[in-house]
Amino acid sequence: MDKPPKNKILSDISASLKTPLLPNVKHNIITHEQIHAGVSIHIPHSPLLQRDDLIVLHWGLHQLSTPLLHPLGKGGIVRILCITYNFIPHAQYGPVDLYYEIHRSGDLIGTSPTVRVTVNKHLSVTDKQRRRKRNMKRRRPDL
Repeated sequence: MDKPPKNKILSDISASLKTPLLPNVKHNIITHEQIHAGVSIHIPHSPLLQRDDLIVLHWGLHQLSTPLLHPLGKGGIVRILCITYNFIPHAQYGPVDLYYEIHRSGDLIGTSPTVRVTVNKHLSVTDKQRRRKRNMKRRRPDL
């Protein structure tokens, strides 16, 4: 009796995946203005990625998927994604975990390390606004 053919088992490529990069974010803190304007997320090259692999980016509860459509070079960034709270259903503030998965032929074959970012809910206050508020409190302590 013949054995049924085994599906080719895909090897785990997690060890080769690098952390997603946020080039315009300092100290992993994202301002209210940045998240509503759009934050760029760079997916770094891995030697084990292949054309037609599917990248599934996890931004807290939100998932965004995109295939690798172009031949991959030897390094650098393979994909640039943009997240803006104007277009996603799960706007999360405070700590948010960010990572990506690689799927090949429908199977999960790798998960990147996680980056924890902090998304500020409130608009940034400028130095001028702080001074004005301080001066108002000095004049009227009941405020």
